[in-house]
Amino acid sequence: MTLDRRQFLAGGTALAGTVGLAGIFGLSPSFAAAPPTDTAAALTTYNWGTPDEAKAYAAAFERFKATYPKVTVADNIVPISSWADYADKLVMQIAGGNAPDIINIAIEGLRLSVTKNLLLPLDDLINADPEAKTLVDKMPKQLRDALTVNGKLYEIPNGSQTMVIHYNTKIFQEGGVEPPKAGWTWDDFIAAAKKLTTGDGASKVYGFGLPWFNFAAHPWWLTNGAYPVTEDYAHSNLNHPKMIEAAKFIHSLVHEHGVSPDPIGLNVYDQFAAGKFAMTAAGRWPVTGWVASGFTDFDVALWPTKTTSMSVLGGAGWGISPQSKNPDLAFQAIKELISPKTVKELVAIGQQVPIYEEVAQDPVFLSAPKSAPVIFEALRTARSVAAPAYFSALDRITQRAMDTMIANADPAGVEAAFLSAHQELEAEIANQ
Repeated sequence: MTLDRRQFLAGGTALAGTVGLAGIFGLSPSFAAAPPTDTAAALTTYNWGTPDEAKAYAAAFERFKATYPKVTVADNIVPISSWADYADKLVMQIAGGNAPDIINIAIEGLRLSVTKNLLLPLDDLINADPEAKTLVDKMPKQLRDALTVNGKLYEIPNGSQTMVIHYNTKIFQEGGVEPPKAGWTWDDFIAAAKKLTTGDGASKVYGFGLPWFNFAAHPWWLTNGAYPVTEDYAHSNLNHPKMIEAAKFIHSLVHEHGVSPDPIGLNVYDQFAAGKFAMTAAGRWPVTGWVASGFTDFDVALWPTKTTSMSVLGGAGWGISPQSKNPDLAFQAIKELISPKTVKELVAIGQQVPIYEEVAQDPVFLSAPKSAPVIFEALRTARSVAAPAYFSALDRITQRAMDTMIANADPAGVEAAFLSAHQELEAEIANQ
């Protein structure tokens, strides 16, 4: 299965297969002012994205060439099915002596990339360039923090996703249920989902369609004051009582309250557009597809709260290889990739949440749904998806625990599944 941009921003299998790379790289270069505009050079990228996104990148590089006409950019969009595959190809390319200049990596792969010296700290380049500093400073702090390790920024954000609740306005109206309001709670959510679960058989409408992947579960952990790993990323947190409490709540949606069907293997986004769910959860990624298919009876709301109001953010960024022969030129190209014009073009494609508030006020972003600003607003209280260097193990083990718990109607199985997952993850961490 080929992952789309949403899946990469939301999660996937982390970078793997990069052990032993630290010794490959030399010392970080020193940086000067922007290179002269008559500089001749060739830049390459290690990139991923949809064909439409590739067109937006190509347009950005053409604008870059207007300033640097003697610089060519080979934008290598890598066909991939997982982060492990993505990393393996990068490792092979570096080992072959063809290190790319510009690298596009999501949060899920950042910390492992840093530990293997795959990325150059960008702070000096940014601070030496007033234009770049102005752009970066305008980005939400939460995005910058998500791409910062040990106080150093290793990637400049290029897009993001947050999780919000999408609800069918027609089903809510016909069911006599008020739309979700700011500050609504888990109890409010359950009450609405119960009232909107109606019918039988083929005509059954469920109150909520559970998206079944790790990123989508994060808001339940976060709004209960939990996180899958410890603050220092050194240990599993899957055995924490608040993690288990949130997992039991998810379990109850299927087995106690009956407001969601078994989520394993379910395409909740197609089913939501078909009117089979009153609510589901996503970022911005399904919006354009829904509208294009004629489904417009939906709106969005912030995640319901338990102990706090919060959501999760995913994202990716532009980095530079320590082995780049032209890091200053690569940085100038990245400036065009993060320009408001490029960001607007990417937002117009329809999947990304913009990295600038000004673009979030653009008519293209505001065109759908009615409460589109909520998707950007969620960034302000969001925390990045848990992405330690051992993300691959965390993602695999957590998802298996969720599959195990949801397959068992007995709520006692929830704690057992997560305690077992905790022990397994601790062993994986110890072997890193």
